[in-house]
Amino acid sequence: MTAEKESKNVKKIVIVGAGFGGVFALKELHNIFHKSGRVQITVINDNNYFLFTPLLHEVATGSIAPENIIEPLRKIMGCCIDNLISGKVEKIDTESSVVYVDKEKIHYDYLILAPGAQTNFYNVKGAEENTLTLKSLEDAIKIKNMCIDTLEEGSKIKDEKQRKNKLRFVVVGGGPTGVELVSELQEFLKYTFSNYYTKDLIDDISVFLVHSGEEILQQFPKELRWKSIKILKKKGIKVLLNTKVVEVLKDRIQFENGEFLISQNVVWVAGIKPSFIHFDKSITRDESGRLLVNEYLELLNHSNIFCLGDVASFKQENKNLPSLAQVAVKQARTLAININKKMDGKRPKVFIYKSAGLLLSLGKWNA
Repeated sequence: MTAEKESKNVKKIVIVGAGFGGVFALKELHNIFHKSGRVQITVINDNNYFLFTPLLHEVATGSIAPENIIEPLRKIMGCCIDNLISGKVEKIDTESSVVYVDKEKIHYDYLILAPGAQTNFYNVKGAEENTLTLKSLEDAIKIKNMCIDTLEEGSKIKDEKQRKNKLRFVVVGGGPTGVELVSELQEFLKYTFSNYYTKDLIDDISVFLVHSGEEILQQFPKELRWKSIKILKKKGIKVLLNTKVVEVLKDRIQFENGEFLISQNVVWVAGIKPSFIHFDKSITRDESGRLLVNEYLELLNHSNIFCLGDVASFKQENKNLPSLAQVAVKQARTLAININKKMDGKRPKVFIYKSAGLLLSLGKWNA
């Protein structure tokens, strides 16, 4: 830091995570503090790029190239990033206001936590070891490669029953990610590959959506849930509702009702849990592990730490806000305003969420 910056009492802001929450926090801080010399911003993230996660399912099914859903962080907002660190946070020392990353110690005046979420396997035996997930670019590429490899292997199997077992694909989880993925997967396997394989082979492909609840897409209005089910079934997707997975083996899925489904091609998108962050002291979390925040998005009992997105437990009308990108984006705007207000000695702004609506793709020409 230069002597000029020091003389202006520059505040160090550290952002952990560069998903929607972290990147939009950076954007909003840029809008407020650009060229003011009042802040120094450090971004800590696993990768040096922003990943547009809503389109991961299209990368997984070949509709979009991987490079089309990533953007280097330096390119997005490089002018206001004083330090970009690729790595994982090991611990946060709230007493000393220090973030530990590998062997580095990063001091902060204000800390923004937006590390996102990870796949929740709900302690289902074998689920983590025997399924693919869809949380990263690498995950999407693995799913695509699994489809390509499975059809090639299936084309060499002469026995019809064995071939059908080989060509059975299963998506576990009837939330938005599962529904979007299974829709694209059906089109990818049944139509895209029909240009390269025989009709008999394509006819042996089956795609299942397995969901533990009575209805898919619980956060959508009832009418849209029904319409979505109707579209999925019309596409030829086999939907299993009220079907709870209790174990995943290498060649089959075992259900709570005693039945099973033979498949070696299982993608697990049944839910998420917040990325865990270690602190130097006990921090209040909700039952799902999310960090409790107040009405200003401040971590309880820590007014210089803000949380947003999937890691924040924020109740509105006695309900936790949904894990959506638009929630994180809207929180980022309020959070940046509040940092500015606190620096000026003013009362922070209360965060109020208003939904801008929900969008869901159901394959080509359907949404």
